[in-house]
This record gives sequence, C-alpha cells and structure tokens, in this order.
Amino acid sequence: MGDFIDFFLKNPFLIIVLIGILTSMLGKKKQPQQSDDPNTPPKKKWQEVIRELQGEMAQGNQQQRPAPAPVRKVEQQAAQAVEVIDETKTEANKRIAELRRLQQKYDQERLYQKAKADQITSAISDNNSPVYRKGPSFGKKQLIDGIIMSEVLGPPRAKRSLQRSRR
Repeated sequence: MGDFIDFFLKNPFLIIVLIGILTSMLGKKKQPQQSDDPNTPPKKKWQEVIRELQGEMAQGNQQQRPAPAPVRKVEQQAAQAVEVIDETKTEANKRIAELRRLQQKYDQERLYQKAKADQITSAISDNNSPVYRKGPSFGKKQLIDGIIMSEVLGPPRAKRSLQRSRR
C-alpha cells in the first residue's frame, strides 16, 4: 500500500489526470436535465397536457375564436429587416468607395516611386562608369564548359590530395 501511494506522489502528472477525470465525472452528474433556454417551452407531464387540450376543445366548441394575427408582426419584422439591409448596403458601399480611393492613391504612389527609381537608375547607368558595370554573365553551358576545362587543364586527380586543406 505504501508503494502505491509513493508511486502516485512521485508522478504529479498522473495525479492531475486523475483529478481531471473525477471532476469531469462529477460535473456531468450536476448538469440539469432541463435546458433553461427561454425559446423552448417548459416540459409538462402528459396528464397535464391532456387536461389542457380537453379544456381548449371544450372552449372551442362553445365559441369560435378568431385566428391570431401573427402576419402583422411578421410584416413589421420584414420591414425592419429591409431597413437594416438597406443601412448595411449603404455602409458597405461607402466602405467600398473608401477602399477604391485608397487603392487609387496607393497605385499613384507606386507609379511615382517606380518612375523615381527609373530616373535614378538611368542617371547611374553610365557604361563608362567604374561604379556601375554589368558583371559577367554566364549561361549554363558556359559553366559546364568551364568545369570540364578545369579538369582537363588542371593537375590529374590522382596527384591532387583527397582531403581539403584547412585554413
């Protein structure tokens, strides 16, 4: 028994896992069976539901009730929804116009910077200048030919050392 307790005390991760399992099991038992959502009707026993239905049927036979007018509420909600949609459309159109204006401004600035850079490069690109010269350009074929020629013109591989010299 003492070894068992020592094993748990030496492994704090195992203790944390066990505590988590216990709390999750206890938490599931404490959850209420009914949801407290205001949109769902409260649950009733079937005897109560039958009594209510019998009472409504008895009242319905005595007098005909006019149908409720939920259509007006729906129409009002639809009108409000249309107003909200119109407001969001106008806000979206304003935002789109603002973004387009910013894009045009950005494009103008980019073109200005490009023209400025081209102007500076054309001023520097003097072919006789020692500062600005194009470097040698090698193609793939020229590089391969260079490697082959270094092997042909250089010392034989057998006379070269196998290890590179350390500097």
